[in-house]
Amino acid sequence: MGHREGLLAVGALFLILDSIVVFSRVYVRTKVITRGFGWDDFVLCLTYIGFVISHGLLFTAIHYGYAAEDEQSWYNKKKATMFTYGYQTTLYVSAGLVKLAVALVLLRISISRGVRLLLIGSIVIVGIWTIITVVFASGICVTGGSSNWAGSVRCTQVAYFRTISNIFIDYFYALLPIYILRSSKMKTRLKLIAIFLLGLGIFASTATIVKLVIIVRLSYAKGKVADELHYDLALWADVELSLAILAASAAALRPLLRHIPALFDDTSKHGSSNTDDNGPYHELVVNSRDANKNQVGDNRAVTRSKTRESSAAGAASSDEELFRVP
Repeated sequence: MGHREGLLAVGALFLILDSIVVFSRVYVRTKVITRGFGWDDFVLCLTYIGFVISHGLLFTAIHYGYAAEDEQSWYNKKKATMFTYGYQTTLYVSAGLVKLAVALVLLRISISRGVRLLLIGSIVIVGIWTIITVVFASGICVTGGSSNWAGSVRCTQVAYFRTISNIFIDYFYALLPIYILRSSKMKTRLKLIAIFLLGLGIFASTATIVKLVIIVRLSYAKGKVADELHYDLALWADVELSLAILAASAAALRPLLRHIPALFDDTSKHGSSNTDDNGPYHELVVNSRDANKNQVGDNRAVTRSKTRESSAAGAASSDEELFRVP
């Protein structure tokens, strides 16, 4: 399979998968859970829109001869380059947005002031990181009409920085749920499922690692080899964003997973008789280190939960519902 066919196949596959997952997420947040749609969903939908647009631009670029090894009458190098540039730009913007969506999910389920401040700080940093990398990728490091990380020493260094920091950000958001849920009162099996669903972003970082290897090779590649590496880089950038969207949406599908008895038998058997006592945080009691310092802290948490229930009347967030006993 050539680079052209590979880009088309991967693009079509993930368009289908991501569309199913994102629409399922929106269904859960709007139909299954009352008032469940939040800022994390909004940002993820923006990411998905950018993802769809980027693939439309990619397919158009391929139509005009991008990554082609043959010659056709309708090929137009100028148009192919123009649409490739648009594809790259929307991909870079979407890559930043999906990280913000993941951060907002974690912010939504966190109670601890320290963790919330950490997440807010990370959101600001990722926002700045996205702007800077997009400016370099779509402006300073544009060569021949499209992004070229190997166009200069400075651009190669920026590419290293972007890719390595990308890996760090992915691992940070993937491993943070372990800290957030470490002392929660959830059953061990549900806690592990929650950590797994919230930490799926770690798989997207595998594509980022592959990209780093390609960028290293690009720094000294020439001619046809360099062109092929650019095609490979485009392919793995697509895989990276696609996996990130899948990972960001997975946790929100928790209510749909209730139909898998093997995962939630204990939950179904025990029911939710104590839900009223603990509010929307019946199973997810995050940062219990602070909550368990004394009974007064516990009582305050319960009081706040009851207040939310009485004032919001079913306005529990969808992420709270993710880990709630059905």
